[in-house]
Amino acid sequence: MLRSELKGEPYNKAEVNRQLRDGPLAGRTKASVEFRMQNISAALYELKTPYIAGYLPARNIGTAVKEKMVALLQLHDIAFLTAYVPTADAAALAAQVSTLRNQAYLKIPTGSKHPQLALKTSASYVRDPAVKAWVLKVADGMCEGCDQAAPFIGNDGLPYLEVHHVMPLASHGSDTPTNAVALCPNCHRRCHYANDSDEFKLHLYEKIPRLRLEVPEPLDAGTYASIDVGRT
Repeated sequence: MLRSELKGEPYNKAEVNRQLRDGPLAGRTKASVEFRMQNISAALYELKTPYIAGYLPARNIGTAVKEKMVALLQLHDIAFLTAYVPTADAAALAAQVSTLRNQAYLKIPTGSKHPQLALKTSASYVRDPAVKAWVLKVADGMCEGCDQAAPFIGNDGLPYLEVHHVMPLASHGSDTPTNAVALCPNCHRRCHYANDSDEFKLHLYEKIPRLRLEVPEPLDAGTYASIDVGRT
């Protein structure tokens, strides 16, 4: 079901439930099968991968059960979920985004309203590859700021645009589709360095219907020197 959901293919949860009760889970009730699905979602959530939208992760399932579910999942082919795992590694993020952009279908990702800060020699935020890939896929090679085509094709064979968080992550902006736009390098730099950057930000909010205004918050003490805001 998860494979179908990620591919945008229809499926019938009730029918899958029935087939399981007629086969490998014979003797189980419909409710017990659904609870098992929620346990699987809890394990997938623990692995930081997507889970079936209709089966929210079960709460309070216990560490032992969760560890068992994670171990069972890892015995099966879940490598297709690797590209969805949020990461603070720039090279890994780029590879994951390319993988997701090359998929025929990419559903609107949930993203993270409060991205985790990964502390290294220089700090960077953990980014959701599905958010970046979806924004780039929706832009379809056209800058969402100036409506011009991407200036060149990247080494991944795809139109090169940069994803910009309108409310910077460093100001506690969210890593979600409603706070991210695909821009050409020129428009991206305009957001950070132009004397009309505030006006241009308002232009983006007015121009792109999916964007939602977010309220900035002050940076935590000591983060100014360690975060490269030019990359978000």
